[in-house]
Amino acid sequence: MQIVVFARHPSGGIRTYFSYVYGDKVFKDFEFNLIAPKSSALESLVKRIDNVYVREQTAESNVRLLIALLRFVMKKRPALVHSHGFTAGLISALPLWILRIPHIITTHDVFMPGHFSGRLGGLKKFIMARLFSLVNVVNPVGEDAAENFRETFPALALKGRVQAVRNGISSQAFLGENARDLRKEAGIPENALVVGFFGRFMAQKGFGLLVDAVERWNGAQLGRPLHVCCFGWGGFIREEQADIACRKLDQYFHFFSGTDEMGAAIRGVDAVVMPSRWEACPLLPMEVMVAGKPLIATNCIGLKEVAENTPALIFDVDSLDGLLARLSEFEEQQAGFSAQSIEFREVAAKRFDVSATAGNLLNVFNSVLDSTEQEK
Repeated sequence: MQIVVFARHPSGGIRTYFSYVYGDKVFKDFEFNLIAPKSSALESLVKRIDNVYVREQTAESNVRLLIALLRFVMKKRPALVHSHGFTAGLISALPLWILRIPHIITTHDVFMPGHFSGRLGGLKKFIMARLFSLVNVVNPVGEDAAENFRETFPALALKGRVQAVRNGISSQAFLGENARDLRKEAGIPENALVVGFFGRFMAQKGFGLLVDAVERWNGAQLGRPLHVCCFGWGGFIREEQADIACRKLDQYFHFFSGTDEMGAAIRGVDAVVMPSRWEACPLLPMEVMVAGKPLIATNCIGLKEVAENTPALIFDVDSLDGLLARLSEFEEQQAGFSAQSIEFREVAAKRFDVSATAGNLLNVFNSVLDSTEQEK
């Protein structure tokens, strides 16, 4: 079966989705044809997936991208189009509806307070609601994200157009035992408490709160020296590094280049900190728990869904005191929390494995195709 995959911003989370979900065995008889802006990282990833093909890569232009999509679907008439992200889904909604091609939008973000503020906020929301109504299914990547979407567009929820399929990971890739010796690589003292930050350097990810925590912790000597190993990219990384240097905290932050061996990198730290302000349904906490490492995370939307009923240590969003309290609690009981994390690995591997995600997405595909066939 031919599926066209349409993405405007195929960033890390969406690229990983392609790899984990489309690469699952339930889709072995499917052919996914990708149309997206030109990206060497995306090309590199797709080469490793047998059933995903890059068909069109355009410049960073909504118009050119949409033209490429329409040219391809009119020629191939695929079974359906699977869009990723708000932008891709919305710009293609009307043309695909006119062409009567089934269309599913998988959303990888949430709407925050103030999203529709300002003079044109109401108009923007009205237009988005009308475009979303032309789509067969809006498919948020988690229940928190789905509830957020239903609250934002209740009319669509009443029509049953919002169907969540929770994100998942390739558990097998994180069940190994290999670990990087990050202390040795970065020259970190053996007596240090080492935490990891994995992600983009954006306000959403809350990296600044972690910098504040390191400054307070080490300045007041609240415990063993606190060091951070950063595996991140993009966003405001240069500005964050400049701020760290200005505050004379360079010795405590260690920046590493990207890695394809995430499990080994995660197991190279004592714990992973996620100070996020909001998420849709993040993969990182799943990866951390399957890798067998303690997680210290906020109770923000999306993240709390993943961390619920796990050994994760939770603190309030934007709470410096909360983060420091959890770090202190972890330091005092590190052996116990580490043992809990190791014990929870098998549970996490079953709970978060992508096979469930892929199976549920296949059910969404089939329900859309069946209803479309009945309408003919």
